[in-house]
Amino acid sequence: MFEKIDEHSIIKIFLEVLGQPKPGYSRIGDDVAYLPAGGGEVVVKCDMLVGETDVPQGMTCREAARKAFVSVVSDFAAKGVKPEAALVSLGIPPILKLEDVRNLALGVKDAKEEFGFQFIGGDTNEAKDLVIDCIMVGRAERIVERSGAKIGDVLLVTGDFGYTGAGLYILKRYGRVGSGFAERAISAVVRPKPPLELGLALAEKKLMSSSIDSSDGLALSLYTLAESSSAKIVIYNMPAAPELTDFCEEHGLNPEELVFYSGEEYEIVFTTPKENLDEVQRLAKSFGRYVRAIGEVTEGRSVVEFITSCKRKILERRGWIHLNRSDRTKIRPESATEAD
Repeated sequence: MFEKIDEHSIIKIFLEVLGQPKPGYSRIGDDVAYLPAGGGEVVVKCDMLVGETDVPQGMTCREAARKAFVSVVSDFAAKGVKPEAALVSLGIPPILKLEDVRNLALGVKDAKEEFGFQFIGGDTNEAKDLVIDCIMVGRAERIVERSGAKIGDVLLVTGDFGYTGAGLYILKRYGRVGSGFAERAISAVVRPKPPLELGLALAEKKLMSSSIDSSDGLALSLYTLAESSSAKIVIYNMPAAPELTDFCEEHGLNPEELVFYSGEEYEIVFTTPKENLDEVQRLAKSFGRYVRAIGEVTEGRSVVEFITSCKRKILERRGWIHLNRSDRTKIRPESATEAD
């Protein structure tokens, strides 16, 4: 029988072989890495986009290149760190034309101008599939950890969830068509907008006690916060817009599946003391964003419980895990069996 190999098992092996860095350097396992640099930290993050697994039908080369940088920017936003410079390594399959490569460069330019970093180089090579590997660098005096949540803190998110799952469903079945909800859902997939400015402002004002980027799925992000802070998280309010619920009813989909397990929302999931809630909401509004309180941190084992008027259950601990096809999110019909 073959051993299970996925993203988590690979990380575990490297930790067993190499161990954690020496004191002063970040421990492996947060959204970003950092190293000491004269009173502050140099913050580094790398992230890889691969055509087969990360570029859905209907996404252009320009959008794919921008999205590769969005993945890194989203982690910086969750940690309250401004990106200053970036490099990119490209694996170019022979099927691509020079015009496609130009569009990749334009996508990098889009990200550079939108998020305000300097592009300082990279590497290219031939590959069987498109690969865009981004490395981003910044500096910070303080980084918001995953482990700072306290009992009684409010749990918040910076937007609605489930649009990416709906967008992928629409792209797969109908292509890049539609307006209204369909257009917004597809845009969430091909042109996500991480709340970088809001993340920087929340961190500057010390309004996040713990935080994480949501790109691996909301449920997995919640579990990571709970485990990092040795606490229980209770969800009272599923962060879904009414139009998502309507879409799911129309297509026979389970809204909880899309909201908690779709992934790639690139929002910030964070905690803050209750007395900060009004200030957090005012700050978000000043950036044209909004935050939604969806639960709280409580005493108990590190699980995530979802409570509504008609049910109470423990959410499954799953999300997007590379190389583990059996654990990936499935868009299931509403009639699918619920977790206990």
